[in-house]
Amino acid sequence: MYRSLFKVIAVLFFLVSYSYAQWTNEGAWPSDSFIGGTHGITVDPDGKVWTSTYYKHDNWITPDSVTIKTSAIYVLNPDGTQAEFSPIYLVTTNQSTDTLNGNCRGLTTDENGNVLYVQSGPNKIFKIDYKTGEGISRRIIGDELGSSPTKPTVADDGTIFIAPVVGGGTSAITMYTSDLEILGKAVVGPPGVARTIEVTKDGNTLYWMPFDLQKIYVYKRESILSDFTLTDSLMEGMSIESSAWNPKTGQLWVSNDARGSAHHTHLTWFAIDTAAVALVDSFTWVPNDNEAELARGLAFSPDGNIAYAGTFEVSTPRIQKFVNNSTDVEKINTALSKEFLLEQNYPNPFNPTTTIRYTIPNTIKTDDATSQQVQLKVYDILGKEIATLVNENQAPGSYKVVFDASKLTSGTYIYTLKAGNFQKSNKMILTK
Repeated sequence: MYRSLFKVIAVLFFLVSYSYAQWTNEGAWPSDSFIGGTHGITVDPDGKVWTSTYYKHDNWITPDSVTIKTSAIYVLNPDGTQAEFSPIYLVTTNQSTDTLNGNCRGLTTDENGNVLYVQSGPNKIFKIDYKTGEGISRRIIGDELGSSPTKPTVADDGTIFIAPVVGGGTSAITMYTSDLEILGKAVVGPPGVARTIEVTKDGNTLYWMPFDLQKIYVYKRESILSDFTLTDSLMEGMSIESSAWNPKTGQLWVSNDARGSAHHTHLTWFAIDTAAVALVDSFTWVPNDNEAELARGLAFSPDGNIAYAGTFEVSTPRIQKFVNNSTDVEKINTALSKEFLLEQNYPNPFNPTTTIRYTIPNTIKTDDATSQQVQLKVYDILGKEIATLVNENQAPGSYKVVFDASKLTSGTYIYTLKAGNFQKSNKMILTK
């Protein structure tokens, strides 16, 4: 009985903890009519959104008036209009001209911002110039994977990692050079069935995410000269089919669907602080009542403040857009303190902006600084939450954040700092 009660309390705590996400769902993007299912999204350095589908919905008419069904790549400007070279039906490189008549398996950007497009039926990978839409290189993926390919992922040195959808046996997560030449096998026989994989910037940690086994397997190596070994598993109970790094926070974002056993919300993407192994943020697809609808794409704008998410369902809009409403936080002092401090906002009274300063101490008795989860929220006098200013892991030091109350009415507001077991509130007065 007590164990069951504990589980209920844990679930309720999780729901409360993530009911105040910093993201606003702006709905279907670029419009409700852009339907057909997603199986890959990426964003280039100019903020253009590249997306494609597993399904061959798009007809390309050849110069000989022959109709070929393709999984075309749509390239959308940040305002939702199509780029001049969109859609892309075929890719021409020095090797050949290929019609995109396979099934898209995923997209990402390389170390220079150029786009990698991976397909099955047959298995191929293309590198495309993000500025022009023209092909740079192409590789026919042989039997090195042992299966259809997942979404690719790229380290900062340009090394490309592609995994097999179906793991086990002799299948392998395979490494390629930036020129799409095989470097070797990173991991042989990764377990389960997966759609996505991610690598850290240094190329030494892989996150393999089999949705059927409902966990993330972590493979690490000491350097590019050593082998990857399985070191850990994370987020047990999550059914993950899409993932991406947020360039602003460095957090790994992953999706969850109704097949997961850990009581996380269906069609919700969660941010993982991989150092603390904790969920720290989230946003949810709307509506999320169709348990057959599955996540198949995620990408962030270059500044990390916009997320584009997609699902596999063909009858709903391909993409929804999420905007981060959190306030930029500036670290003003890295000197270590022994105690928390929440200062009085200045100016106070204020109209319409004011600055809040606070200090996070070093909480252990060494000179090493350890980060911890910090929340700074604003409430009205009745206790209703008005804004989340901070919701992230922060290292010891002093910070300041500017609160903009231009959309609020005059009155008394309360701001509360929470970190670990520490909590403190101060009052501030808005006078218009």
